[in-house]
Amino acid sequence: MEESTWVRSMYLYLMCFVSIVLIAMGTVAVGVGIVHAIAPDLGHRDAVDRIGIGASNIADGILDIMREQSNDSASDYCDHWQEDDYYESRSDCMRDNSGMDAEGFGAISKGITEVRSELRGQIRNSSLNAVIRGLISVIAGLILFRLHARHTTLYANGISSLKKPTAATPPPPPVAMV
Repeated sequence: MEESTWVRSMYLYLMCFVSIVLIAMGTVAVGVGIVHAIAPDLGHRDAVDRIGIGASNIADGILDIMREQSNDSASDYCDHWQEDDYYESRSDCMRDNSGMDAEGFGAISKGITEVRSELRGQIRNSSLNAVIRGLISVIAGLILFRLHARHTTLYANGISSLKKPTAATPPPPPVAMV
């Protein structure tokens, strides 16, 4: 069976188009992956990441409110009972009546920070995977283009052949012979 030239031509140009799309999509994936690796808060992978980061931000806010309320109520109590002989100083009263001590708040805050940093680390790893996939797509697109473009009329001599030819220099004037 004889191969039709138009079928071959369509196939070659289709493969060139597919390779250009692969290169473009790979380039975009590399760019987005780099941005998300640098700023992981922009690169939430799914709802779980959004919920985890959001919950850690809310928990930090709640912890700050609890710390402030605990200090305020202890301060009010110690201001009222400052003449009491039970406490030698106001700082002793504050320490005993502030509810959760600084170590307790610090441990909770440290746990929240560890959760947030773990989620950001996972987002960075996912972003680096996207960069690698994008680079592979770009390389595959370039190889595919090189293989098929040289058989087309449009790209046979390379992309630089698409430039319009410049005006040819005119031939030198004829020399008169005497």
